[in-house]
Amino acid sequence: MNIILNGGLLLLVGFLAGKLANVLKFPAVTGYLIGGILIGPSVFNFLSHDMLRASIWISHGALALIAFSIGSQFTIGNIRRLGARVIWIATLEALGGLFAVMLAMIFVFRQPVPVALLYGAIAAATAPAATLMVIRELRASGPMTDTLLAVVAIDDPICVIAFGIASGLSAMLMKGTALSLGNMILGPLWEITRALGLGLMIGLGVSLAVKWIQREADVQVLVLGAIFVSTGLALILGLSPLLTCMALGSAVGNASRRGDKVFEAITALDTPVYVAFFTLSGAGLHVELLRRVGLLGIGYVAFRVLGKILGASLGATVTRAPGVVRRYLGLGLVPQAGVALGLSLLVKQQFPGIGDVISTTIVASTVIYELIGPVCSKIGISLAGEAGGCVAGSESASSSV
Repeated sequence: MNIILNGGLLLLVGFLAGKLANVLKFPAVTGYLIGGILIGPSVFNFLSHDMLRASIWISHGALALIAFSIGSQFTIGNIRRLGARVIWIATLEALGGLFAVMLAMIFVFRQPVPVALLYGAIAAATAPAATLMVIRELRASGPMTDTLLAVVAIDDPICVIAFGIASGLSAMLMKGTALSLGNMILGPLWEITRALGLGLMIGLGVSLAVKWIQREADVQVLVLGAIFVSTGLALILGLSPLLTCMALGSAVGNASRRGDKVFEAITALDTPVYVAFFTLSGAGLHVELLRRVGLLGIGYVAFRVLGKILGASLGATVTRAPGVVRRYLGLGLVPQAGVALGLSLLVKQQFPGIGDVISTTIVASTVIYELIGPVCSKIGISLAGEAGGCVAGSESASSSV
């Protein structure tokens, strides 16, 4: 076997498994993961451990594209459109998942603080794809649906920033560095600032160059090159590739008048990379570790859902959002997939040993989330009375309790 055959298997098995999942009314990402598990070393072993290591470039490429896409949503126009209410709700629901999981890992499951920090940071992420699918299927509209769409749009940037801080603190703790208030705040903040600065500089360069390029194919070459150069430089400098590429996307979205065209050009290329990435994530699942992480995985799923629901409810209450938002928004934030899987693989690379257990827990829980997430979203939208474009008459859009 060789790396070409390896890549072909990832694409074809992922594609077929995704289509089968759609036929069975499950999200395609669930099929990608299960297909990867089947061809990975833990089951049929069509992909050896050596092949998985050789395919790490797929992970870096997919993570870079995901982060670039996240950054495209982080524009001044989007922030103004969403308003302060949505930003507060998104921040509090993300932190709700983070702190609920982190505290549970420390006090319930007796995990070391660095491990708890990493679990908590990953728990902040939400996958919008399954939620959007349910909204379209139900033809939903109303205050809860509108808020849900806005929150999932800016949830992942918050998660990526939280992960940058958490991974920095975890690295310090594992190295035995004494934590003072200065290095707890200034250390991660300096790393985040450098990563964002690198991405912004490259993004501004891309924005200037795009003005002189007309052909979509040329735009694709330029932007993909910039994304991969940003990732490589971040790795060399010991910075977060995710934050760097997120800043790159944000810079292009804010500085280029052709930003929408740029993102459309890249979106046209990213599907094969995502299929290979999710299938590779499943193939990397350590089935032999599932017994060790079984209870831990159940706890991760349960406490993350609890934290998301409580955080969303708190955010809606503080910002005086409509009552349907306070009661049902959290149910739409249950799905978790792309960014969480990407962060789990990053943990696996950056923290050998503990990274295997964390990655296995996240991959296994993602399958659960992708199965129950759409159901929870449908329940929340239906209870809010917004399915089929029919807003419940008992709630006014300005209701706060």
